[in-house]
Amino acid sequence: MMITVELMGGLGNQMFQYAFGLRLAAERNTDLTANGFLLNNRLLAVVRQYTYRQFELSIFGIPAPRTAPADLILAMLPFSGAVLLREPTDGVDALVLPPLSTERVVCVGYWQSEGYFNSAEGAVREQFRFRQPVSGFTQRMAEAIAGTPDAVFVHVRRGDYVTNANANQHHGVCGIDYYQQAVVHIRERISNPHFYVFSDDLAWVKQELGPLLNPATYVDGNRGSDSWQDMFLMRQCRHAIIANSSFSWWGAWLNDHPDRIVVAPRQWFVQKLVSNLLPDGWISM
Repeated sequence: MMITVELMGGLGNQMFQYAFGLRLAAERNTDLTANGFLLNNRLLAVVRQYTYRQFELSIFGIPAPRTAPADLILAMLPFSGAVLLREPTDGVDALVLPPLSTERVVCVGYWQSEGYFNSAEGAVREQFRFRQPVSGFTQRMAEAIAGTPDAVFVHVRRGDYVTNANANQHHGVCGIDYYQQAVVHIRERISNPHFYVFSDDLAWVKQELGPLLNPATYVDGNRGSDSWQDMFLMRQCRHAIIANSSFSWWGAWLNDHPDRIVVAPRQWFVQKLVSNLLPDGWISM
């Protein structure tokens, strides 16, 4: 028996997919593997008009995946002993798992809900411990956050949500109104919040949200292959205002402080509101 997850998307999406695989592997007491055929295929990225990504889970000590189409092909063949498990369109409650006797399960989907893996929360938190050393910049920033009792991270995702037409039509961007409401909510509940701002367009944030986010520290030291260190720093903050982004979703989720406040956008996608994407206790606006 074996569970295989097909990886797609950036770091946050890969984490959702792997977390779901961890849940299935734990329930079935079997091995988990990852396949990167859909992840690393540049032609598919062009045809489907999504942003090309690379494997990023190595920061958690997860080995690089295979990149062959064999798993997907096998799962689609009758009598192969494998089952192709697709993410249901109606959410977690509609998920029907294959029988335990199934020799191989190949999982294809984004699985963007805590409901897909909360039965294995302990295993997920243990797996998603950052195992790569951080830079001197990140270490200094982490020390500053540790010295800030009411540190609140704010994530403003723009990047391909603005420049990629397909991503823009699917996700859109969180508007200024959302951040205004979120900051008001935080200020009503915290006496002296200090905002740590993360964005792929800090110039825009300073211009449009600068007066709102005061006092603030703009985190501008992790780019390219070091971008994952922003999630490391998000995790250090006690409270969060996230974007409609799986990256900051995980930055907030990995922080298990019992008194944390997490504000998230209700309009996660352009065409629909979130349903079970946000954990219980998070505030949607």
